[in-house]
Amino acid sequence: MSPRRTTAEAGTAPTTAPLLEVRDLTVEFGEARRATAVVDGVSLNVHRGRTLGVVGESGSGKSMTSLALMGLLPVGARASGSVVFDGEALLGRTDAQMRRLRGNRISMVFQDPLSSLNPYYSVGFQIAEAYRAHRNASRKQARAVAVEAMEQVRIPSPADRYDHYPHQFSGGMRQRIMIAMALVCEPDLLIADEPTTALDVTVQARILELLSGLQEQTGIAMIFITHDLAVVSQMADDILVMRHGNQVEAGPAECIFSAPQHEYTTQLLHATPRIDGQVH
Repeated sequence: MSPRRTTAEAGTAPTTAPLLEVRDLTVEFGEARRATAVVDGVSLNVHRGRTLGVVGESGSGKSMTSLALMGLLPVGARASGSVVFDGEALLGRTDAQMRRLRGNRISMVFQDPLSSLNPYYSVGFQIAEAYRAHRNASRKQARAVAVEAMEQVRIPSPADRYDHYPHQFSGGMRQRIMIAMALVCEPDLLIADEPTTALDVTVQARILELLSGLQEQTGIAMIFITHDLAVVSQMADDILVMRHGNQVEAGPAECIFSAPQHEYTTQLLHATPRIDGQVH
């Protein structure tokens, strides 16, 4: 299991300013004196053209961190700290202000595409509407862009399948539709929240290959959330390890895999099955 390498030398920190800079992000539930922190003091940077892998077990705060970045926290949750995207502070923005960003400059792909897609509308219509929400485009123009997006994520015969409904697609194809919807407005940052967890390993590999290829073509920044170190080793340039809402370790992927500094990271690495080792 070797970490992913990019055109930049592995382990070399980018010299440009980060697209997304998060400092001391905390997410709490409950009243002030009895508040429970589900994310506690997380800091991270994401650079254009690079992928940050966020790793940890279920309940570690990975998804809640991503929801805080998107302004999609559930009712009763409070976020504090600093979230700066392309030089602009995001925390404290109104929902209307965040809607102008979501799907436009920051997009998200969720774990279960079937529950994220509306069963009453065709997949093509849903991609086209995502485009029209942020662009002054006619239905005809949006349809053409949606078909092009479906072709970009390798949906066979996209013009014919535009009018098909979510239940008419396999799990892997539905996830491709979600990726097309997330990328149709050419965002600067894509957050992928365990997008391959419900897929078998063959389909998973194709989705990972697709995301990597699209990133190389567009230069998009990506946050890839997963509990699977084998997956993140193929995707991430940098890694953030979380446990119980806390950040336990962060750094270039090369360093995390070759010389982990925290015991929990070492335990995660040792828990990953290897095909070149003996079974006891």
